[in-house]
Amino acid sequence: MSAFDLSDLNILLLDDSRSIRQVLTTLLRGLGVTRIYESRDADEALVTARLCRPDLALVDYDLGLTSGLEAVRRFRDARCSPRPDLPIILLAPPNLPHVSRGAEAAGIDAILPKPVNATTLATHIHQIAQAGALRALSPLSRTA
Repeated sequence: MSAFDLSDLNILLLDDSRSIRQVLTTLLRGLGVTRIYESRDADEALVTARLCRPDLALVDYDLGLTSGLEAVRRFRDARCSPRPDLPIILLAPPNLPHVSRGAEAAGIDAILPKPVNATTLATHIHQIAQAGALRALSPLSRTA
C-alpha cells in the first residue's frame, strides 16, 4: 500500500459520544491529520460540512436518537448536502449483515469495525485514497 500524506485532509467526525470523538481525534492526529471537525448529530454535521468542506467523514452507526445510516442518506441528498459525493466511512459493530446491507443502500464507501484502531483506520483511509475518492490526495501529494 502506498503511503499518503494525510495532513492536507479535512475530516469530519460524526458521533454522539464526546469521548469517542476524542479517541478518534487522537488516532487521526497520530496519522498526521491536522484538520478535524466534530459533530454530535446529523444536523450539526451538515452545517459543519458547509463550513469546513470535508474530504472524508467518519460516521458512527449509532447516533443515539437516529442512525448513522440516516445521517449518510442526508449527506447523499443533493438538495440538502453541500457534498453529496463525500467519501464516508461508517463506524459499526462487526459482523452485522443488516448493517452491511443498509450501509450499501445508503452509499457508504467503507465500514470500519469497532473498536477502531490506528492501523485499520489508516488502511481504510488509504484504500479510499487509492480509489481516487479523496480529492485532497491528488497523485502529486502521494509519498512513497
